[in-house]
Amino acid sequence: MKSTKTTYLVRIALLMAITIVLAATPLGYIPAGVLSFTIMVLPVAIGGVLMGTPAGLILGLTFGVTSFIKAPTEALGQLILSYSGLFTAFVCIVPRVCVGLFAGLMHNVMKGRQKQPAWLYLLAGGGSSFVNTALFVGMIYLFCHGIVENAFGLAIWSSTLLGGVVEMAANAVLTMAIAKALERFVRPAA
Repeated sequence: MKSTKTTYLVRIALLMAITIVLAATPLGYIPAGVLSFTIMVLPVAIGGVLMGTPAGLILGLTFGVTSFIKAPTEALGQLILSYSGLFTAFVCIVPRVCVGLFAGLMHNVMKGRQKQPAWLYLLAGGGSSFVNTALFVGMIYLFCHGIVENAFGLAIWSSTLLGGVVEMAANAVLTMAIAKALERFVRPAA
C-alpha cells in the first residue's frame, strides 16, 4: 500500500517537473506574435486522465502558477497585470486547475474499462486544451477586452481562435499518443 502511494506521488512529481521545465523553456510556450501556442496542457491532461482528479488538480495548479510567474515576461501578461495583479493570478491559475479537473473527470469515465479506446484520450487532450483556451480567453474577454483590443486590435481574437484550434488538435493527438503508450505503466491499481 505504501509503495503504491509513493509511486503515485513520484509520478505526480515527475509530471510537475516536466511542467516546470516546459514553462522555463521555449518548449512550453511557442511564441506567435502577441500570443503563444502552448503544449503546457500535456502533462496536466496526461496526469489527470491516467491518475485521476487529485493528480490533475495538482498538475493544473502547477501549470497555473508557472503561467502567473511567466506573465510579466509576455506582452499580454504585462497588459493584464496592468489591469489587476489579482485578476492576473485568477485568470492564470483557475482555468489551468479546471484543465486538471476535466482530465481527472475523463479518468473517471475511463475507470473500470479493460482497455482504453484511443478516442477517449483524444477527447481528454483536446477537451483539456479547449477548457484552457475557452476559460483563459473568455475571462480576459469578459473583464478586460477593451484594453486588450486597444493595445493589440481586434485581430487578437481571431488569432486566438485559430491558435486555440491548432493547440486543441495538437494536444489531442499528443495526449492520445503519450497516454496510450504510458497507460499500462502509469495506471494505478484501483
